[in-house]
Amino acid sequence: MKTTYFIEGMHCAACVSNVEKVLKRVKGVKDVSVNLTLKSATIDTQTPLPPKLLKKSLNKAGYSLVENTKENLTQRQSRETARWKKRFYSMAILGIPLFVFAMWEMFATPGAPGKNSILFQFILTTPIVLIGNEYFRHGLKSLLFKSPNMNSLVALGTGSAYIYSIISSVNLLFGLEINGFEKLYFESAGVILLFITLGRWLEAKAKGRTTEALTALLDSAPKTGWVKRNDVWTEIPVGEIQVGDQIQIKPGSQIPVDGLVIEGSSYVDESAITGESVPAKKEDGDQVTGATINTSGHFIMEAQKVGSETLFARIVQMVREAQGSKAPIQALADKVASVFVPVVLSLALIGTAYWLIVGEPLVFAINIFVSVLIIACPCALGLATPTAMVVGTGIGANLGIHFKSAEDLERMSKVDTIIFDKTGTLTTGRSSVTNFEHAGDIRLFQKVLFSLESLSEHHIASTIVTYLEGESVSFYPVDSFKAVSGLGIFGKIKGIPDGHTGKPAHTGSLAYLKRENITLPDRAVECDSKYKNQGKTVIHAALDGAWLGLIAVSDEIRGETEQVVFDLQKHGHEIWMITGDNEKTAKIVGQTIGIQNIMSEILPADKSKKVNELKAQGRIVAMVGDGVNDAPALATADVGISISTGTDVAIETADVVLIRPDLTGVKNALAISRAVVKKIRQNLFWAFFYNIVGIPIAMGILYPFTGHLMNPMLAGAAMAFSSVSVITNTLLLKKRRF
Repeated sequence: MKTTYFIEGMHCAACVSNVEKVLKRVKGVKDVSVNLTLKSATIDTQTPLPPKLLKKSLNKAGYSLVENTKENLTQRQSRETARWKKRFYSMAILGIPLFVFAMWEMFATPGAPGKNSILFQFILTTPIVLIGNEYFRHGLKSLLFKSPNMNSLVALGTGSAYIYSIISSVNLLFGLEINGFEKLYFESAGVILLFITLGRWLEAKAKGRTTEALTALLDSAPKTGWVKRNDVWTEIPVGEIQVGDQIQIKPGSQIPVDGLVIEGSSYVDESAITGESVPAKKEDGDQVTGATINTSGHFIMEAQKVGSETLFARIVQMVREAQGSKAPIQALADKVASVFVPVVLSLALIGTAYWLIVGEPLVFAINIFVSVLIIACPCALGLATPTAMVVGTGIGANLGIHFKSAEDLERMSKVDTIIFDKTGTLTTGRSSVTNFEHAGDIRLFQKVLFSLESLSEHHIASTIVTYLEGESVSFYPVDSFKAVSGLGIFGKIKGIPDGHTGKPAHTGSLAYLKRENITLPDRAVECDSKYKNQGKTVIHAALDGAWLGLIAVSDEIRGETEQVVFDLQKHGHEIWMITGDNEKTAKIVGQTIGIQNIMSEILPADKSKKVNELKAQGRIVAMVGDGVNDAPALATADVGISISTGTDVAIETADVVLIRPDLTGVKNALAISRAVVKKIRQNLFWAFFYNIVGIPIAMGILYPFTGHLMNPMLAGAAMAFSSVSVITNTLLLKKRRF
């Protein structure tokens, strides 16, 4: 079972690695996924574990696990941003005068600092160190636990500068003449903490913007509903609404749960779910979805899905799980993060030792030690991937596209081949009867067809049944009903006069009737061929081995299909259509929408085999479908894409769900995934580049050529803004139009 907790005290990629290591050591924990952006950990356990056990393990490493919090994501982020803002302003009151004084003294009065200067800098710096005690508490605790993190580097760097300055102050004030302690680094310790705190504040603000989409989604959740209880309309919390309750939906109000309109009509704004801005008309018998908004009319609905079963709740859960998961591309950053801080500590010590060995004074070596520790930034590495994933899944959610995990989003970017199911996917699934042929007794044909097809769940059967209901055809009971997947239906119909009762009856394709040895007149074969050549689906009916007639059904192609197929092919994707229809019908549909690669007369059980055939050729395959019979292929494909108007099985099996019944979502999902992965690569490049260039400079690699060392304050400023720059780069995704 999976449980998600909030984690406090995490600030960098090393923190993520440490938290995961600590939690994985707890007995009973199978897997852990930590998200730095959301400050959360999703823990997969064999059996429920007491939070106290997890909390105790984390506390030892310097982190805190939060349980049963009433704060939502927005409140937590606002609180964290406010906390860092307050801390920065408190430091700035002392830090800015300290910085100005240190700079003035450096240029105006070079040489050893006087007594007043020493006391003044000590008085300004010490409160800053106390205000920034969190860096020292968490950092040193993690260091003692042998899991150093970003706070450890800050604590060691600024702590070393502060302690060195204290010793130097005593040395200078009392004339102890201790060699190597003639310089003060108070300003470095104080101003570095000021810069880092400024960076944390800006980082918190920026991270809040990365989760705006999820925050908006959570904030849009319905809170109450007007329910009829004891013949009285009462406003109650959404959590108390039960299946079967009648709910009154007033103009301008939010629909609280999923259900069915039973009285009245209106237009409903479904943009919160589908992203579609045009309100949809809803009347008696239509489905309505929770979190959508009634525009002007008034109606009464019956609750069908409540709580976690509503579509909105499932969407929120999908977004949360996707944003809390990890993409494979993050593996590199995680590997680096696991050794980053120990390596930096080693480099700082090596650099310090080297310069002392070559004859440089202690003050020089201290400068190197502090600068290396401070300039190193695992934060940028840790934020590179999760921030992009959070923004990307948020953009997708606003467009009605839901990636179930970060891995699915990354894999989507590699797709080069897309297979579309025809019926209900490339077509609307709304078909209509266009032609009708019969052998003799038209009423007998209609009754046999109606009796068998009314027991089928196929969407074509629904079209036929609706058509025959309009013809006032009566229904006969059926025994031994059997649906033959992809071919037809068998049953024994009772109650038919003239000796036909209880005789075997069949409906389905011409091939099915031939297989069942039904006597087929030439007319049946000719009409079948004629209608199929027009791209129609033909259903035959037979009773007691004799052909009764046929009905031709035409499926309506989605309006956007042709443009979507054209755009996908234009961008280099190979497009396939898979269908159980005969070759002629499939070709006609393919020609209409511009698909040349067609797999026709494919049984549902064989769809996944066709997917595997393309994967065996080295292709990265996405399968787009909506039905129960598409589920195996959706699971087999590298990426399964389902339309929400499809079956629950297809939605549960798919990796990406398109809430809006519009194939433009396939194109947008590909664009989002590629943009996100590109942004991650940019972030990782700059994070690595920053550290690879910055650390050697801090170690003094340029000193033999330029005669200058990096000032620790400059190192602090660079480190503080490196992570902010990564998040800012990620936020540029929000300006892109999909």
